[in-house]
Order: sequence, then C-alpha cells, then structure tokens
Amino acid sequence: MTTSYLQYSKFILLKVSFDVVLFEKEFRKCLRLLLIHEIRELKRWCRATFPKRFRGIMGRCFRYFWRNRTAPSA
Repeated sequence: MTTSYLQYSKFILLKVSFDVVLFEKEFRKCLRLLLIHEIRELKRWCRATFPKRFRGIMGRCFRYFWRNRTAPSA
C-alpha cells in the first residue's frame, strides 16, 4: 500500500509539532512538494488539528507560498 505525500506530510507535522521552529521548517517543505489541491486540503487539516500558536506560522508560510509560487507555463 502506498502513502500519498499529503498523508506523509500530515504524519510528519504531527511528529514535529513539539517544536515550532522545526514545525515551520517541515511545513515549508510540505508546501514546496505538494500539489495545489493537496495544499488546500493540508490547510483545512492544519486549522482543525493544531492549536492557535501555530496559526501565525501557517499564515506566514501560506502567504509566502502564494506570493512566490511560479505560474505554470502555457
């Protein structure tokens, strides 16, 4: 049975949630590797799973990601 990178990302974020610096590092890595629809799912999952102290990190990472993502070539 294969595991999607989205499921793996959720697993990793749960494991590193004891340290906010490590959480942010892994969260940024997840945003680089996931597809757009997976990122939206990850955002919903993170908001439901993690306490408010992670909201600032997640918001900062999402803003950076949406501003700096490259547009697909036509």
